[in-house]
Amino acid sequence: MNNKNYNNNPEGLRHIRTLIDEQKTVMMASELDTVPFSICPMTLQQMDQQGDLWFFVAKDSGLFQDIEKDNRVQIIYNDEQKHTYISIYGNATHIIANQKKDELWNSNLLTWFEGKDDPNLALISVNMESAFYWDNENAKLVSLFKIGKGGSVKEESGSGVKGYVNL
Repeated sequence: MNNKNYNNNPEGLRHIRTLIDEQKTVMMASELDTVPFSICPMTLQQMDQQGDLWFFVAKDSGLFQDIEKDNRVQIIYNDEQKHTYISIYGNATHIIANQKKDELWNSNLLTWFEGKDDPNLALISVNMESAFYWDNENAKLVSLFKIGKGGSVKEESGSGVKGYVNL
């Protein structure tokens, strides 16, 4: 597996953007100083042009309250089909912005909210500080090729990339 690190380099943000290319359920951890920390599934709505990650959240949720006490969060992103894994550390901020709500709202959110005008609905914006990523998109094809050639799945394929992005 190759290593590629980006320190205060805009290319790192561009690389993370290529890995996060759609709405996705992620795990968001809060209360990072406690054991066990608090964790809940959240749907990533968008990564904006500045690299901030946007989520809808209920104002009466534990996550919303945790962020009021300590805004540090860890986000675990997993895309098994693409063999992409990301751990993101950042700071979350509660946002009340009707224009952004209108932009990001979709009918799938009706499972948790009464509508985009639900008084319990808020947005969280997470400003990324750093991220670790593992991008193994070609690993499955290489492993299958090696199986066909009599190789072992446990062999190192060399096709993946892992790295660190410090924003």
